[in-house]
Amino acid sequence: LLSPACASLCLQGALSALHRSQSPSCARFCRALIGCLSQGSPAHGQSPLLTSLQDPARSRLLEAAMTVLDPPGLRELFQGHLRGHLRGVASHRVANHGLQRLLDHAPEDVVEEVLSELGPALQEPLARGHHGVVLALLGAALRHPRLQGEVLRCLFQVGHAPFPPKPRP
Repeated sequence: LLSPACASLCLQGALSALHRSQSPSCARFCRALIGCLSQGSPAHGQSPLLTSLQDPARSRLLEAAMTVLDPPGLRELFQGHLRGHLRGVASHRVANHGLQRLLDHAPEDVVEEVLSELGPALQEPLARGHHGVVLALLGAALRHPRLQGEVLRCLFQVGHAPFPPKPRP
């Protein structure tokens, strides 16, 4: 069910339907899907889940799971797989979308950890054109007012940092 595009779409639809029905099965299904995506041979010594986050098809499934996963599940996902890798995730052309979904739904303590790890390096995803990471961080700050000052401080620091020179064609 992970590889054909139509099966992946069916899984995404099933996650959405379970979430809307408020079924207790939704959390179990999300955890099982994440467990399935966490298996496999890791590339370059990284977590198989990070590898899944960088794969366009598997990333969509992981993003769908993040949109319906409960706060403890998101916390576990972050602490077990993403912590310490956020700069690479935020700057990756596909994986940054997963980080955006995490920020869209994460509890305050997870957003705070993301901010402390990624905040000083926000210029990197911006330089690669991944503005959605910053927008998701702003959205998280709106949901968690206690973090607004720190988010704004990080953004103002990025605004004063010199951008790397653009490569000449």
